[in-house]
Amino acid sequence: MLTLAIDIGGTKIALGLVEHGQIRERRQLPTPAAQNAEQFAEHIIEHCHDWLESVAQIGISTTGLVSDEGISAINPDTLAFPTPFPLAQVLQTLTAKPIKILNDAQAAAWFEYLNLDVPAKNMAFITVSTGVGGGIIIDGNLHSGKSGLAGHIGHMSIDANGPACGCGQMGCVESIASGTAIQRASSLIFNPPISNIELFRIAEQNEQANSLIQNSANAIATLCCNLKAALDLDIIVLGGGVGLATDYLKKVNQEITRRPAVFRVPVIAAKGDYDACLLGAAFQFKE
Repeated sequence: MLTLAIDIGGTKIALGLVEHGQIRERRQLPTPAAQNAEQFAEHIIEHCHDWLESVAQIGISTTGLVSDEGISAINPDTLAFPTPFPLAQVLQTLTAKPIKILNDAQAAAWFEYLNLDVPAKNMAFITVSTGVGGGIIIDGNLHSGKSGLAGHIGHMSIDANGPACGCGQMGCVESIASGTAIQRASSLIFNPPISNIELFRIAEQNEQANSLIQNSANAIATLCCNLKAALDLDIIVLGGGVGLATDYLKKVNQEITRRPAVFRVPVIAAKGDYDACLLGAAFQFKE
């Protein structure tokens, strides 16, 4: 059975044909400005119209807060959704296919949980990308909460005197560790500005570049230890463009080893690699 998977991020939308847990075909397009759900849905369909006849169902993973009414943005700086934004309902009307939708990191958490090498009861998935998101598994079940807010761990404040976050709080993990935060800090140091890809490339030889990345990794390590203290997790899975970048996971784990033993938790790389959220969109249909 073929599933059309749609992963909506702050800068790109990934589309995949998923069968038996594997991506058979994949496409990618820039994320358009979200004017309304109809415009957004039609833009997606335009790029995968030739797939629709062959798919049995559609799974969506998206940045933002997902509720019965639609998608809304906790941090509009990542991707601003006009509220309400009933994307799933509109896509169902346009395609006449069964549709499921989850926050992207929650969807990825479910995929990663089902694919752990060693079974666990309590797990978190953290994605460090344009923003910082997460998904939480408790006693083998995805915990999304009454309003869908559970797992938005990038908006845990870890520094009351830290930078302002787009969500309205100060010192959120996202405002310190995300790709957006790294880029913002980097632009104050390097002239002309360099991309995060270039920043990671030069980090081994450039102390300033390495320091920016280490600052992000330290914030994620703090988040991991806080989650261990709050939920007594067995394991944490790390993904996202920054989370999977060269040596980033190593920096996170090194920092965790410096914390008191009771708060340490093993952190591993996402099995779904850069497509954990896309695969998670399809795996919503695996109960």
